Amino acid sequence: MQEVKSDDTIGDSGDGGGPTSLQSQLAAILAELRLLTFKMREDSKDKKTSSEWKFVATVVDRLCFCTFAIFSIIAIIVVFRHQLF
Repeated sequence: MQEVKSDDTIGDSGDGGGPTSLQSQLAAILAELRLLTFKMREDSKDKKTSSEWKFVATVVDRLCFCTFAIFSIIAIIVVFRHQLF
């Protein structure tokens, strides 16, 4: 069983924890941070696009409803006028 010293680095490959080991760990962390940042930006863009399309769908839905309502009212008036006269 190996002793663990308090100054050992996480993921130490046994080479003494030299500058190359630290640099490689920092490079790996930087790569992960870049990946996470990219993913968050893409998610933000997707959310914005989705929100814009939902707004467009709401506008089109209301436009169709108003068109239907006007058509229905005009049709009812025409039918009742025809029945009365």
